[in-house]
Amino acid sequence: MTHPLDPIGEAGLRFYSKVSASISHEIRNSLAVINESAGYLEDVTRMAKKGGNVDMNRLETLAGSMLKQVQRANTIVKNMNRLAHSLDDPAARTDLNTLLELMLHLSERTTVTRGVKVSAAFSEPPVIITTHPFFVENLIWLILDFAMDISGDEKTIELQPVKTASGAKINFAGLDQLTQNAFENFQTEPVTLMLCALKSTLQPDEKKGMITLNLPENISQPAQ
Repeated sequence: MTHPLDPIGEAGLRFYSKVSASISHEIRNSLAVINESAGYLEDVTRMAKKGGNVDMNRLETLAGSMLKQVQRANTIVKNMNRLAHSLDDPAARTDLNTLLELMLHLSERTTVTRGVKVSAAFSEPPVIITTHPFFVENLIWLILDFAMDISGDEKTIELQPVKTASGAKINFAGLDQLTQNAFENFQTEPVTLMLCALKSTLQPDEKKGMITLNLPENISQPAQ
């Protein structure tokens, strides 16, 4: 007998699963480069033991490549760790610049594969609210997945965090093919339940080609 998952829990597991698969793929790529470099170094060592000439410039290049891949893998693991810890507190002080930067990294492989360039116009000063970070990340992932299908010929999407009187908003701009019908179809049960849990709303603007995610200043406070 199987037990159905609640829609938010299922959406969260799918999000985490896709991100984990993407991260594991990127780490494998780094390990493959390191392994190839290590194999070359092993060959060079054997040649040197037999009195062969060693190309020091080539060795220096290989060392730099290996260090670069180690740093890249370390960044990927740090991002995964940040995502994991976003589940720690359902009402955490959250810098939207930092959160969006994380989402750009986590979604990079997916966006590149789909031929869409996603960027962020970070706010100054940073916009900080108290919210459930993981739910916001999951919702951004879902909105991006939808947005990439309606980004138009330019294939560019820009995320814009903005401070508001009631909290904050994140604009998803560049959605040239946004229609009311497509927006309504996007609002599935997991999306609407996540918005409710975050005390948030989504607002489409067909003329501007933009969707706005409105977030409260403090998720712990009663809704206005």
